[in-house]
Amino acid sequence: MSRIVVVGASLAGHRAALALRGLGYDGELVVVGGEQHRPYDRFPLSKAYLTRLVDRAGLALEDTPADVVWRLGEHATRLDLAGRRVILGDRTVLRFDGLVVASGARPRDVDLVEGVQGAFVMRTLEDAEAFRSSLESRARRVVVVGGGLIGAEVAAHAVAQGHHTTMVDPSDLPTARAVGRPVAEHLRHLHEVAGVHLRHRTRMRTLDVRAGAVVGVVLEDGSRLPADVVMMATGTTPNVEWLRGSGLLVSGGLQCGPTLHARGSDRVVGAGDVVRAPQALLGGESSRVEHWASTLAHADLAGANLLAGPGQAQPLTALPTFGTTIHGARVRAVGFPQVADRSRVVWGAVEAGQALVALARGSQVVAVVSLAAHEHLPCLVDQLSPGRPLDDVVGPS
Repeated sequence: MSRIVVVGASLAGHRAALALRGLGYDGELVVVGGEQHRPYDRFPLSKAYLTRLVDRAGLALEDTPADVVWRLGEHATRLDLAGRRVILGDRTVLRFDGLVVASGARPRDVDLVEGVQGAFVMRTLEDAEAFRSSLESRARRVVVVGGGLIGAEVAAHAVAQGHHTTMVDPSDLPTARAVGRPVAEHLRHLHEVAGVHLRHRTRMRTLDVRAGAVVGVVLEDGSRLPADVVMMATGTTPNVEWLRGSGLLVSGGLQCGPTLHARGSDRVVGAGDVVRAPQALLGGESSRVEHWASTLAHADLAGANLLAGPGQAQPLTALPTFGTTIHGARVRAVGFPQVADRSRVVWGAVEAGQALVALARGSQVVAVVSLAAHEHLPCLVDQLSPGRPLDDVVGPS
């Protein structure tokens, strides 16, 4: 009997296993995951789970792939590509005929907060629960380090709970890489109105820790922000250490081709946050994407292409899509805002809280963003194509 091993038991691994079974794969299917939990949805952790609009049951993934061998609480430590073997931390050897790498990514500063009371990252269910509990006891001084989507979501929640909240970010405009400058400027205004203190154009030098508990954040200029709670939201690092020395390319993530086959082996595909793959909208430039919808698209395609083989495999065409709500402002984006250097409002007015924005790198459109205008977004998405000039994008009539 053939065997496919899926390394990673989060959304990507779960969906890949589901896709493989749905496409008729009837061999042995083994899923390896570092957490003790069955796969669950991480997307609400920094959103509805923090506000208790979603409970543990609400994080459950509805569909369960049939007849899977779950190896939970275990980590892959090495890949022997020539021998087609995955070696686990307890030295168990899993031989495979096909391999799905869905090992995800981890918060960049997870080691910094380990063992420090009051300091957190946001990745797992336990992270979210511990952070939520820290905000529900009494008024606190909260410092959020990092002004991306998770940082903005966490800061909005903390200040809404009545905490003195400060966001530290090295950019001149928090969330600009995630949603483009026009919408980011609107979100900055909402932060300020809500009472979030913004310290931009600066970085954290170190945590101020005393007797095992965080008491402040020291910035690069030597100034200090007092803190009872610190959330480190400074980005992620792909989990590729176990792949080093295997012959696969792992610079900045698992390097994959357009069909999500790993560069270096036709028997290996990648899915989810760990993958760096060419993007047609960027002219074939590779990018690592960390969004819920992209993870699902990766997993479906990776499963199908692993079974089809490289000769019949189809390229990745799905565009990254994500959404968030910050201080009540509903934002959705499609494409690659992080590479944009130009923008144009094509419908509505950002300052009025409802708009559609096209983003470009140079003259070519690379993303579209809606602010409380989701019903009109498909009009702009239909205009996203390689090489399309920014000036040619038109809003809804």
